[in-house]
Amino acid sequence: MAGPPSPAGGGHGNEDPARLAFFAARQLVNERVMKIYVAGLCGLIAVFVVAHWTRLACVKIARSYQGASALERPFVIVSRLARNVLVRKVPGFKSAGHALLVATYVALNAAVSFTNVDSSMGNIANRFGWMALGNLAFVVFLALKNTPLAFLTAYSYERLNCLHHVAGYLMFVYMVLHAALYTAFFQSQNRLISIFSQEEEIAAIVAGFSFLSVIFSATFLRRVWYELFYVVHITAWIMGIVTVGLHLPHIAKKTLIVTLLTASMWVLDRLIRAARVLYYSSNNQATLHPLANGGTKIVFKKAPARAEPGKHCFVWIPAIRKFETHPFTIHRTEPMEFTVKAHNGFTRDLHKYAVANPGAAVTASVDGPYGTFPDPMEFDKIVLIAGGGGATFTFGLMVNILERMNEDARKKVSFIWAVKKHENLSWFKEHLEMLKSHEHSPHIDVSLYVTRAPVSTSVAEHLHLPHLHGAHSISSGSSDGGQSPPLSPAGDDVEKGVPPISDSTQAAAMTEKEMERGIETQVEHKETAGPVAITTTTTATTTHPYQHAVKAGRPDLATLIREAVSTTPPNQRVLVAGCGPDPLMRVIRDTTARLIRTDGPAVELHCEQFGW
Repeated sequence: MAGPPSPAGGGHGNEDPARLAFFAARQLVNERVMKIYVAGLCGLIAVFVVAHWTRLACVKIARSYQGASALERPFVIVSRLARNVLVRKVPGFKSAGHALLVATYVALNAAVSFTNVDSSMGNIANRFGWMALGNLAFVVFLALKNTPLAFLTAYSYERLNCLHHVAGYLMFVYMVLHAALYTAFFQSQNRLISIFSQEEEIAAIVAGFSFLSVIFSATFLRRVWYELFYVVHITAWIMGIVTVGLHLPHIAKKTLIVTLLTASMWVLDRLIRAARVLYYSSNNQATLHPLANGGTKIVFKKAPARAEPGKHCFVWIPAIRKFETHPFTIHRTEPMEFTVKAHNGFTRDLHKYAVANPGAAVTASVDGPYGTFPDPMEFDKIVLIAGGGGATFTFGLMVNILERMNEDARKKVSFIWAVKKHENLSWFKEHLEMLKSHEHSPHIDVSLYVTRAPVSTSVAEHLHLPHLHGAHSISSGSSDGGQSPPLSPAGDDVEKGVPPISDSTQAAAMTEKEMERGIETQVEHKETAGPVAITTTTTATTTHPYQHAVKAGRPDLATLIREAVSTTPPNQRVLVAGCGPDPLMRVIRDTTARLIRTDGPAVELHCEQFGW
């Protein structure tokens, strides 16, 4: 991939000295250009490192001196103006910042590809091979779960998935161009058969099809069958990296060194993860509890070090899958709990096992924790927004806040959660009760929304919710055929599958006393086309023992976020954190971006999505 085979590239004693000198000079040029490429990538990373730590320093100083100094003010203005633009959603990317990062990365590759290279087909093919190898190393670096970037830039692996995908596609494009140009070059010299009969070139062909399988699995299989995607992705990657090494076996050409370093990064990361699973499996168990509407609660006997609500771990339960780990978000640490929505594969079998064996204790372990998010204790007001299973993150962050709040804390928290069915509220019954009974509950504003199906009789009795039926029900204009997002924000390791398992139960009749409470309003909710179809459809509410109002319809998130920020003094800080499906996250992102102003409070946005 990174250089011509020996008949074209030289290296043997019977080659023409002028030809050998030419290839030696080209080797030196390519090595020098690749050093420039590595320096460019390091410089790109350094921009994020410097920006991250500079912002942290400015925040610390501003909080210490009750406001930004005259020296810091220019940086604050530039930072807010830039984030006002970069945080916004753009087509094809999560944000304008992501688009700018990808554009810079692609431009760097284009510049290096044609630096100090003549226009001959063989030389361009050779350069493209070097670029494919360099990008292969970068792809693996971005895929590491134990990445140093999590500390240096506050971007953990799942938030790097966007660039990981782009780098993977770009590496494959370089590989295809490298192979195609060399094939045309040797065909023009009538040497194609003799070249492709060599072992090194056979290895190159196998490597090409291996990485084709990697790309195919990431592009198509991941959407329809996650577990098959994972097996194909890893198996094809191992075969690909081994055959790349066989295609480039010469240490003197430096390409084998790059290949070995790339493989070593991946192997080391896997060894660290396996060691964690082995360590935390000692005297550890997980108790499985079935929940309504296809949910499963996993309660661990022992939690890993540095476990923190809001982060996620890869869970290993050999009774369900002996050779698989799956990522889920921690929403409590004492004891450590996960709540999992049943989709296809592992989560479906997990729920079936929990239903068949409620309260069963099984051998289990974890790898983690992983994930990064802003420290909520650094903010004066926190707005937590979740859609469906995204509540695993916001409840985790809420617990994180409550565990650390002291008597003098004056933080205000707005907690907004929208679910499809009332049954989903029971998943976090204990958390909802805690939010009301906690000593800091006067500072916590909880808003719950149910967007679709009426509450079932069994769950209503469990939660003591009012029963809705007939003309007095909360109904939807469309059936509940949409697929809820997975619970884990773990990016590339998110489990994909068929629509979630649900309970089919009938709603009970509504009593006259309940009708007197004002719940007789009929709701006719029709989903509006377009990305910003998140609006409040009714003011009908119900109550339950948690004393939190349950509103029918969808929340007007834009208004709620604007009110939270506009009522905050300019010298304070606001954190808006959300997790949920794409339409909801789009509204959160665009609304918050517009509120990042130079004359208002400091606004921070954190989007915990299922990969970006």
